[in-house]
Amino acid sequence: MNWFVAKLIFEIKSEDNNYPQFDEQLRLIDAVNEELALEMAHQIGLMQQQSITNGQNHSVNWTFIAVTELEHIGNIAHGQEIHYKITEPDAGTQYLAMVQLKAQQLKERTHAYTV
Repeated sequence: MNWFVAKLIFEIKSEDNNYPQFDEQLRLIDAVNEELALEMAHQIGLMQQQSITNGQNHSVNWTFIAVTELEHIGNIAHGQEIHYKITEPDAGTQYLAMVQLKAQQLKERTHAYTV
């Protein structure tokens, strides 16, 4: 298998949202080469466009914008890195507090499923 990770960008528009909102998704793509992987990622983006009605009975639309990144990862192995991001926050202490909070929330959520 020849795996790629593609980043797909969607614009989210709704009747009750007055600010720009975008959805960045990482998708696994199994393809024989980079050109086919890009085409497959693009097709997935088009197929995932959707419109829903939210709880306030307003229309919410996801519009596919583009595939902005494509990385070859080859064969998939347990624990393999598929994405990384180096962050340089203005306030390191606040960033670490946010990381710890997210980790704790994840731990609590997964614990709720095992009880």
